[in-house]
Amino acid sequence: MRAFNVNVDVSGRTELGGMLWTATTIHLPEDTDGPTTVLFAFPGGGYGRRYFHIDAQPGYSQAAHHTAAGLVVVACDHLFVGDSARPADPLALTYENLAATNHATVRHVVDGLRDGTLARDIPPLDVANVVGVGHSMAGALLTVQQANHRTFDGVAFLGWSGLGASLPAQGGGRAGYTFPARGTDLHSIFAKVVEAASLNEEEFRFFLHWPDEGPALMEADLACYQPFSGVIRGDTRSPWGSSTIPPCAATMLTEGAVAVEAATIDVPVLVGCGERDIVPDPWAEPSAYRSSSQVSLVVVPRMAHAHNFARTRERLWDHVVAFARQAQPTKVAA
Repeated sequence: MRAFNVNVDVSGRTELGGMLWTATTIHLPEDTDGPTTVLFAFPGGGYGRRYFHIDAQPGYSQAAHHTAAGLVVVACDHLFVGDSARPADPLALTYENLAATNHATVRHVVDGLRDGTLARDIPPLDVANVVGVGHSMAGALLTVQQANHRTFDGVAFLGWSGLGASLPAQGGGRAGYTFPARGTDLHSIFAKVVEAASLNEEEFRFFLHWPDEGPALMEADLACYQPFSGVIRGDTRSPWGSSTIPPCAATMLTEGAVAVEAATIDVPVLVGCGERDIVPDPWAEPSAYRSSSQVSLVVVPRMAHAHNFARTRERLWDHVVAFARQAQPTKVAA
């Protein structure tokens, strides 16, 4: 697998001011001759684009798994995540402007792959279809992106509910945290929201990781998974992480947060989740995507919300590969 980084200028694509860019890593298979599927992967809250290429131990790279199957994988940091730009006012970030800058990122990279202009040693690729994958928070943003911009030929929502995501409770059922509704002005209340919905380490451990996972990676992840706390994350001890999360993520764990947009998606959909995840009823999820004629579902055993740490992770990855290959090209918005 070959890989290189590209920063995409997204300044002026939204009402957000200043110089803005999104950071991407493009992972290429060894053979790029012939029609190629390009898969864009967006990370969830607390994770950056390197979540899709965990290389601290062998066998944890989703990007390597997919490129071995012949896919091009483009891992992307949202604005205010990982190595992407941090707007002057993070509380001004919305589902809509994050989705718009992610769409601009995809179009720039796809055009560059087709033209052969992204890197000196990479010739033009025959891009046959383009598929989007969103994990957790990114599932909400991918829903809005696809509804508003029709970016992809197929979309895969991993650890995300189009009906309404919620945290699993240790005693069974769902946790009863109260979050503000989408569109709430968070400027005056954000600190109180974070305090009211803060979890302890055991609660994070329960919904993020299955008990049989490799202890070294699991403990390294949990040691710094404290969203909105300022705890350093994404350094050499947890390169897959991101210390920063768009504050609007605090409004995503509410019923129907993106249900209106989900109902308009008319390309093939894959819903993938773990046995213990933020998807309350996986078997109800297809009803969220009523405009799509093809909705697939996979629930992976012995997998919690942080899918790529699970021992059963390759089961999910195989479903993503199969789904991406069969997504037929549609007219992509300019």
